Amino acid sequence: MLPDYRKDRWLDTATSGIRFYVDRARVRKELEAHMEDKLADLRRVFPGIPEGEAQERMLAGMGDPEEIKKELARIHRPWLGWLWMASQWAVFLLMFTLLVVGNRNRFILYTSFWGRGGASFHGPVQGGETARAGGYTFRITGAACLDKSEMKGGVDTLQVVLRASAPRPWEKIDVDALANSLYVTGPDGQRHYMGWVLTREYAVEDEWGDVVESGRTWEVSGTLCRWGLCWTEVALNIPAEGWQPGDVVKVELDSEVGGFVLSVPVTEKVKVR
Repeated sequence: MLPDYRKDRWLDTATSGIRFYVDRARVRKELEAHMEDKLADLRRVFPGIPEGEAQERMLAGMGDPEEIKKELARIHRPWLGWLWMASQWAVFLLMFTLLVVGNRNRFILYTSFWGRGGASFHGPVQGGETARAGGYTFRITGAACLDKSEMKGGVDTLQVVLRASAPRPWEKIDVDALANSLYVTGPDGQRHYMGWVLTREYAVEDEWGDVVESGRTWEVSGTLCRWGLCWTEVALNIPAEGWQPGDVVKVELDSEVGGFVLSVPVTEKVKVR
């Protein structure tokens, strides 16, 4: 049997010209696997071959390790390996920086792609009021009165859609953090906190006035509506009691990144299920 030190010496010599240690370890492993494949082929072609002879033939078939060393050194340039290593560190530092920035600014959550959330979008607004706070841009993009079915506790609500645009394309807005910093004031002057969950009890009566169904419905005051590259939209809902077409609704941000007040007239009424 071929002593292990001869195989190891051959591998050490053949790979010694590769100066980047990651490449050197990978190539050595590949050469060692190639040796095992050659041994398997020899045993299959010559079933009765002694183990020592098979390993001698295998090593001879691998070639001159000095020549292979020169060829591998030519192929595996060290600067390519170090460039690859530097790129990995650059990615790590970028992710670490984003994590630190994200912890400092509670609006940032994760990379954004286009999509839709749980809330529906109604009453598109063109040229809605815009404000800036903490590097973010905020704009009203929708406003409507939602005419809901009276069955199962349906209560009309005013919906205002607010778009928040992040200053960098890889950031997405944390909807919960944003909603927890928003207040909406209705036409009646009542100020509503968007971090609440609105709950209502309902009862459905038959033609004789008997209750045939009862229960509870709820909706989050501020919910994810749509999102895209650099931006997120949240649907803000408040009761529509006393609303008349054209009444103004105000959206207020009060957060660690700054504040603003935007307003929009609600002129459209939309029938929803």
